[in-house]
Amino acid sequence: MLKNRSQAVEIFENSAEKGKGGSIIRKPGSQKLYILFYYFGKRIEKTMGLVDTPENREKVRLFLDRVIRRRDTGTLIFAEAFPGAPEAEKKLFAKLEGRDYSPQPRDVLFGDYLEKWERDIMAGFDTHTKRHDYRAIINRWIKPYFSEKSFYELTKTEIKKFIGTFRIKIGPRKGSKVSRSTAGNIICVLRNIVDDAISENHWDNNFPDIFRKISKLYPSSEPYHIRVFLYEEWQKIVNAIDPWYRPMVEFMLLTGMIHSEISGFKRCDIYPRHFLVERAIVRGVECNYLKNKYRRRKITISEHMRKILDEVLARTDSDYVFANPDGTPYRRERFIKLIWAPALEAAEVAYRRPYSLRHSFAAWCLQAGVRPLRLVRLMGHNSKKMVFDVYGEYVDGLDDDHKEIVAYLGRDFIKVKK
Repeated sequence: MLKNRSQAVEIFENSAEKGKGGSIIRKPGSQKLYILFYYFGKRIEKTMGLVDTPENREKVRLFLDRVIRRRDTGTLIFAEAFPGAPEAEKKLFAKLEGRDYSPQPRDVLFGDYLEKWERDIMAGFDTHTKRHDYRAIINRWIKPYFSEKSFYELTKTEIKKFIGTFRIKIGPRKGSKVSRSTAGNIICVLRNIVDDAISENHWDNNFPDIFRKISKLYPSSEPYHIRVFLYEEWQKIVNAIDPWYRPMVEFMLLTGMIHSEISGFKRCDIYPRHFLVERAIVRGVECNYLKNKYRRRKITISEHMRKILDEVLARTDSDYVFANPDGTPYRRERFIKLIWAPALEAAEVAYRRPYSLRHSFAAWCLQAGVRPLRLVRLMGHNSKKMVFDVYGEYVDGLDDDHKEIVAYLGRDFIKVKK
């Protein structure tokens, strides 16, 4: 047994000449066994993670013998023999071995690739909204589950386990299963990342299709019932809400406009007899485009709408129609927490998202006699299917509100002239 400066113990001797034999060593202060040999004139020192026992010495000796035999016959592939080695080291020896190096699935941690993917791929998405949505899914679902796993561990079984974790994390429904559409969105983002990794690393022939028929495992869809406001409920909310925001919520119910459209609505969008819905503020970013081409729409101004517009345009000099008191654009998150939720509680009306104003607009229009095909255009849909399949469902109580709804929307709106 020999000792030198770099080795506390040398289990068996080898030639001092580079390129011949190899050694098993133990470093000072460590119980683990290491192998030491030279490859292309470079010193290689690696551990299998085994502690020094007679049984483990034999395992390490057999491994070292195979490595030396393959090195001496020119058949050693460094990256395969030492999959845990640094990528730079694998690439260096692949070049010396005269072969192209592509990391294998077991060599690449998902978290490492994800960091690169976010920087190189996601950063190039053409819309801020898409980047935001992807980032939210990645940070909330994908990164916590997969960051420390290698791509080799991304099996279909692992995807099934992942889907089993799809539970709502915050709010009154915390712990409940997410919707089927939410599950599909999460898997869609994961699949895009995995597909890019497969393509970039040329894994096409050795990476199984882990997403095949995976949608069968999504949570089952529950029947979707829209919850619209009855006229009496709406009057209670209007009376309870902060007076500054009262015109805005009334305008949303009169037009079917959603948060982002109301936030981006500007004075320059208003004309003598109509206004245009053609811009939005999404995640704090102003966009001169909407969700799709059908969402850009022209709406005739009714007497009720005109009264609201005259009121709000006179109270600030802001370019934004429904601005905050300081002139800045309206923001959804603050409004829901500080204005909307307290108003519904004070009115003793069961909580519904402000998006229910859009649902209520559609249901009220149908109840008042607005032609369905016109409603399709007012809502910004691309077909009448949504109007008939969702909003056309009978809503208990609206029949009794027919007279009040007609008066609220206004006959000039319901029977608008072409």
